[in-house]
Amino acid sequence: IEMSLRSFLYGASLAAMLLIPALATDAHAQSPGALKVRHIHIWVKDVARTKAFYSDKMGFKVSHETPGENVEFNDGALWFGRFKGTGAPATNAITIGIGTGSVQAAYDTLKKNGADLPEPPSEAHGEWHFVLHDPDGYAIEIEGPK
Repeated sequence: IEMSLRSFLYGASLAAMLLIPALATDAHAQSPGALKVRHIHIWVKDVARTKAFYSDKMGFKVSHETPGENVEFNDGALWFGRFKGTGAPATNAITIGIGTGSVQAAYDTLKKNGADLPEPPSEAHGEWHFVLHDPDGYAIEIEGPK
C-alpha cells in the first residue's frame, strides 16, 4: 500500500508538472521558500527498454543517461531509474499525462512509430485523449485538442 500511495503522489506531481507548468506565478517563484516540482523519478525494471520506448516511439530527447541505471528526458524533468527492489514496481497508480497540440496527429505519429495503441482518440473531460502503456505498464494519457 505504501508503494501505491508513493506511486500515486509521483503520478499526480508528474501530471501537474507536464500539463500545467505555469502554476507558479512570478511573485511566488521569487519567494525564497517557494517550492516547485523540479523532476519526477519513476522506477522501471529495464532502463534500456524504457529509453527505447520513450525516445523511439514517443519522440522524447534524452538529456542525460547513466547506461543501465537511469535515463532523463526533458532536461531532467522526467527521470526513469532502475528499480532495485524485489518483484516489479507498482505501476497501476500512475498515469503520465502528456499534452499535445493535436491528439489525432500524436496518435498517427505514435502508430507510425510502432506504439501499441489499443483505442483510437475519443472525447473526455472537454478535450480529446487516448491512452497507451509503456513497457513497464505505466499508463500514458495523451490529451489536448483533436
